[in-house]
Amino acid sequence: MIDKKNSQLKCSECGRDRGELSMRFIDDKPVCLNCLYGSVDPVRIWPIGFVVNDKKRAHRGFGATGGDVSEIRLFPGMARFTKGLADETHLTVVWQLHEAGPIKSVFRRGWDAKEVGPFASRSPDRLTPIAVTDVELVEVKETALTVRGLDAVNGTPVLDIKVAMESLK
Repeated sequence: MIDKKNSQLKCSECGRDRGELSMRFIDDKPVCLNCLYGSVDPVRIWPIGFVVNDKKRAHRGFGATGGDVSEIRLFPGMARFTKGLADETHLTVVWQLHEAGPIKSVFRRGWDAKEVGPFASRSPDRLTPIAVTDVELVEVKETALTVRGLDAVNGTPVLDIKVAMESLK
């Protein structure tokens, strides 16, 4: 077992030795968090639930395999925050890209092969593994939300839910 706190790597940009947890691999090279983010402190976010569906991350190409319907299972403590939710038609779901892979600064985008960076793509391989998807709300049963159009894979942590602008029209 590797002790990630004590395993030291040299940053490919500044040359400083850092622990593995203080590095991200960009284009297969270690880059320290200080070179990427400066002195900004990380943000602490707690998930509110998780996704249940038959989707898996596609290993080649882009996107996920599986059907179009997913269930978002909110943790029991979230029940108090669901008042009025069943009256809505569309939601914006914020979720964690928990199966992200190596980060490339430039690559060919999946749907049109255009050469881009992560900010010009929908790649799950990102510096900050957060995704946002607008979905159709199909049904609410207690803390289980059935939605259509969520591109998160099975087991994905859900970070937040908001009423989508589509519902407000």
